This record gives sequence, C-alpha cells and structure tokens, in this order.
Amino acid sequence: MNICYLYLHRMAGRGSGRYMQSLLTYFKAKRHRITVVEGMRSNLKLLRGIDVKWVHFPFQIPVYQGRADVKRNVKISSIPDSQLFSLIRRFAEWEVKVNERTGIDIAHANHVSILPFSAYIAKRINHVPYVVTAHGTGMLSSLESTRNKEIAIMGLQESEKVIANSKFTKAGLVRDFGISKNKIKVIYPGVDTDVFKPVSNRIKEALRRRYRCRGKRMVFSSGFFAEEKGFQHLIGAARIYEKENPDIVTLLTGQGPYQQELERLIKRYRLKNTRILGWVSRKDLIKLYSTADLFVTPSIWHEPFGLVSVEALASRTPVIATRMGGIPEIVNREVGEIVEPHSAKAIADAVLDRITDDCWLKKRGRRGRERAIEHFSVKAGGRETEKVYRKAMK
Repeated sequence: MNICYLYLHRMAGRGSGRYMQSLLTYFKAKRHRITVVEGMRSNLKLLRGIDVKWVHFPFQIPVYQGRADVKRNVKISSIPDSQLFSLIRRFAEWEVKVNERTGIDIAHANHVSILPFSAYIAKRINHVPYVVTAHGTGMLSSLESTRNKEIAIMGLQESEKVIANSKFTKAGLVRDFGISKNKIKVIYPGVDTDVFKPVSNRIKEALRRRYRCRGKRMVFSSGFFAEEKGFQHLIGAARIYEKENPDIVTLLTGQGPYQQELERLIKRYRLKNTRILGWVSRKDLIKLYSTADLFVTPSIWHEPFGLVSVEALASRTPVIATRMGGIPEIVNREVGEIVEPHSAKAIADAVLDRITDDCWLKKRGRRGRERAIEHFSVKAGGRETEKVYRKAMK
C-alpha cells in the first residue's frame, strides 16, 4: 500500500505529532510505502526510510491555536486569503506530484482545517481517495471564522472517512460540522506499549534515591504547563494531602508559560514535598511513569483525548483524572478514579483514599496496562486505521 500523509507542522512531542509518529511506526513496520508531505521539517529518526517532502512557504506557517508562550504565532483563522489558499494549493500540488512519481493508494490529511481541502483538490485531479483525522485544535481553529469552517466542512464531506480521536471529538464533528455519524470512525491514538511499560524494582529504587523519594509515596504528573491543564489544582491538592500525610511526594515534569505561576504557588503554600522537575528526557519520563504510585491528570479544559493518561496506564500506574472531554473514555474505576474538575479537594481526597492501598494500586495498575494494550496501543490503533484505508480504497 502506498500512503501519503499531509501534515502542517513538525511532528513534535505533543498531540497530533505523537499520533503521526504512532501511525508511521505501525505502517513502517508493516513495510508499506510511506510519503509524508509536511510544512515544517521534522528531525526524527523515525523518518529514515520514509519519503519526506517539505512544502516551502515564503511566510510563517500559522498555527491552529495560538500558544501563550509564543507571542509571534499567527493563527490560521486570522491569516489573509492569499496565504490560506497558498497553503491549500501547495499541499495539493505536492500530493499530485507524489502520485505522478510513485503512485498513491490512499491519502491521509491531519486536522479538521485546510489539509482535508488540499486532499479534496488533489482528489479532483488524481482520483486518490483520502481520509481525515480530527484532532481538537484543528476543530477549534475551523470554528473561529466562517471562511475556515466552510473549507473544513467541504474537506470533511468529500473524504471517504473521518477518523475521530475520541467519542467526544466525534460528537463535536456531528454537532459543529454537520458530519454524519456513519461517516465517522472513532480510533484512539496509540502509544508504544513496548516503550511505555513497567520498569524493574532496581530502576525504581535508583530513581527514588535520585529524586529523594525513598520510603515515600509518589504522585506524578506531566504535560504542557498551561493554565487549562489544571496543574494549579494538583498543587492545591498537594497542600491538603501533605498535611494529612507528609510522606507523599509530588513530582511534575514539563514546560510551558504557566511554570512560573506554578512555582510561585509551591512557594506560597510552603510545600516541602512538591517539586517541578521541568523538562526531562524520554528515558527518565518512562521511569517516572512506572515508579509513581499514582498519576494525576488535572485538566480543566475539554481534552479531545489525553495521551499522558494512556502512557501512565501502559506503565502500570493507576490514574486519577478529571471528568473533562475525552478523558473518561481512557480512565474509569477499573484503572483509577475520575474526579470533578477545578477541585483541589477532589484530587486530594482521591489521593489520600488510594495512595496507601497497595492492593488497590496493584490491581488497578495491572488492569490499566491491559487496557492500554487492548485499546490504546500503536498496534491496536494501526490495525483499525489500516482497515479504514482498505475500505476507503474500495
């Protein structure tokens, strides 16, 4: 099978970038021919052996949703028509060129935004079927202007199939874009469960010594430090449970514009056992996931999915998560606890109830890994996506 992926930005470590990496991992292992047409160069070992086409533009590539820590970012919804249609046209031209040179069996456009329309234009020329994967930020971007919404709807309607990364996202596609339920297939993004997995007790002990956690219980959380991720409520929870149980340590990893505010809160609450480690290597992140007694996802916005929760489950660590967006599709009472958002007390109560219950931790951890492998692995997501491709090609 010859597959052509359209992707606007770098395949970095967040959201849709990791989704793309999981698909490439699966289809590369299956020895399918892969071409990636991208707007920004990705420096990944994974791309070796994959035909990568870089679409050059004489202007700054816009983003779906502006990040508060990058002031110069320009959103797709606010760029002039000339730049918008230049983006659409150039991606369509590249897909047509790839098809002329090597042939394409199926094209796959990422994000409900401009790229599905590029695939639609190419389809009018080369008759190559295409599918679209809907991620949250592309949907939000498309709803910010009538122009962008109309382009997004056309690209979705003319596709063979739309893949939603959660049932929550599917509901948004039906409600906001008028797409038929029958046209949408929910396929959860996959994590590599051969990478995110339990580590040995020796490694755990070494990591606990390194972070001064020996003999203590560990709460762990990781992600992009933005207000909507809710880390301020986890720190508020730590203020409560540290008083009840001073042997609980809370570690946070990540980076982002809200980090200084989080550090200020830790200082203000005089928390001795709560620390922000900042960015850590992937190798250390995997160890931290597995070493923690509990992982907390404190998000206060409607996450379309939430890969960090899956990575924790794959590492055999139970998860306490908020009832937001697609998160309850990942976390349930079999693998952790769901709590109400915006509530430090709800998080603290769940931590205090569960963190010293070794039987509960072991049982939920084991079931969490089983759930991750069954529903949220690279292989599970890849198999379902391959079925969609073959059906679309017919």
